[in-house]
Amino acid sequence: MSSSTSTVYLVTGTNRGIGTHFRYIAASRPNAFVYAGVRDVSKAAALDELSKKHPGRISVVKCVSADVEGNAQLAKEIQARHGRVDTVIANAAVARVETTVLDTPAKELDEHFTVNVVGTAVLFQALHALLKASPSPRFIPISSASASIGGPMMPLPVRVATYGASKAALNYITRKIHFENEWLVAFPLAPGVVNTDSAKAAMANDTTGVFDSLREHITLQTPEEAAKALVDLIDRATREKEGGEFVDVDGGRIPW
Repeated sequence: MSSSTSTVYLVTGTNRGIGTHFRYIAASRPNAFVYAGVRDVSKAAALDELSKKHPGRISVVKCVSADVEGNAQLAKEIQARHGRVDTVIANAAVARVETTVLDTPAKELDEHFTVNVVGTAVLFQALHALLKASPSPRFIPISSASASIGGPMMPLPVRVATYGASKAALNYITRKIHFENEWLVAFPLAPGVVNTDSAKAAMANDTTGVFDSLREHITLQTPEEAAKALVDLIDRATREKEGGEFVDVDGGRIPW
């Protein structure tokens, strides 16, 4: 087991979108060690290059959402090397379907809930003991403002029923984790509007004109900007201030 005093991070879903830019942690924090979770380690060439650039500070690991045995094996790997994990950023998610409730296939609902909700619960279960071994444990799932039941997006004709519903369930799981574990900092964190491939596709396929009307009122972040802002917020978060809240990337609160 390593005796390193590094802050140990595990970030899932680092193969695309915002996740690819959580490499900012290893690049900017000399005392950080990052486990970068991906579905297929053989397809993580960019992360491999980063690990060569920052030797001894990043490890590319296999982490598949809702894979109970695989998540348990990952926990054993972290246990053997560090004996704890300080910050978990549960970023892995699926958001492929732009549909209404009426035209969403059941199999797509199943997949979104399996990855976005069950996957997060399984990850927490696997890492619970490692988090409890940390002097400053944080478990932060990445959510979305589209999950807000009481927010302004709900009545708009934005076709995110499947994704939004799964993220709303994720919010419940995360808030419940907060109340069940008084030693832990846990809260769902929304990254804002980020210029990812999925966001581009949603905007390109929008036939309602909603996104065009919103562009004047929102700031479209690059994935790199979003990742930096999210990690900075996570690092300074406390149980008393952010714990159990639905937190926006700007530090504000989003209605449930």
